Amino acid sequence: MIVQRSLHLRRLMASVGWQLLALLLYDILVTYLFMIKGWTRVGQDNLPLPLLGSAVALVVSLRNNAAYSRWWEGRTLWGQIVNESRNFVRGLIAMTGDVSLQVRLTKHQVAYTQALRSHLLRASPWPDIERLLPPETLARVKQAANVPLALQTDIADRLGIARKAGLVDTMSMAALNASLSAMANAQGGLERIKNTPLPRQYNQFPRVFTRIFCVLLPLGLVRDLGYFTPLGSALVGFMFLALDQIGVDLEDPFEGTLHDVPMRAITSAIEVDLHQMIGKISNPPVVKVQDGILN
Repeated sequence: MIVQRSLHLRRLMASVGWQLLALLLYDILVTYLFMIKGWTRVGQDNLPLPLLGSAVALVVSLRNNAAYSRWWEGRTLWGQIVNESRNFVRGLIAMTGDVSLQVRLTKHQVAYTQALRSHLLRASPWPDIERLLPPETLARVKQAANVPLALQTDIADRLGIARKAGLVDTMSMAALNASLSAMANAQGGLERIKNTPLPRQYNQFPRVFTRIFCVLLPLGLVRDLGYFTPLGSALVGFMFLALDQIGVDLEDPFEGTLHDVPMRAITSAIEVDLHQMIGKISNPPVVKVQDGILN
């Protein structure tokens, strides 16, 4: 996630620079043909550019709103994971007297959040969770297609064993299970966002309409702007291209790009918080803002 408040020109040019360059070269060509070659038919002053621009802006705005809603829902669901992780460990501390059970399930919960991050990125979770789980648990969850779900199941199994041993009473079991259920619901929401892309029409049509508008723009401006057509057309076209790129960047919040929800920072904070709650010192890899980006 980009957290830098000031405009990062190099990053902006990396995303739309080649498109802007192509537009500028096209604008120069139109200006050359009209002003130097005398191809007066190139200039079309009857094009309804204001109407077309308003329509394109509306379509792009609708797509960007949908893309941002997906991104924000992903961040909201991760916030729910954070809150319920704390609730779960606090419940363990308050409702169970077995310190070894508290430590073990807290590490399981930390591993769950790390595995969930990797699951959404389609990456291997083992480098992040091997240090947190005993060998027998690792051997069991390595066979699972959905590792975070397998870890939640393992937590539930161990709570069931503790319940039968009298370490957890019925009311406490219900409260802890409620936290697990809330996290399962949040995981389902995150998987829905990951596995259900924005309808292709939402992505393709704004891109096509934006580029058609950029093609028509110098044709409608060249009679009025003359040699300044490349400057005016490129500036307006740049704004539309940048708006279109915003939607493309935000529509998939779990792709491992600089526009993602900062899952590594979130899971690192969860690990520190949960381990401190049980009196343990945790030293996960420090997640720092680098070049204005928080991962």
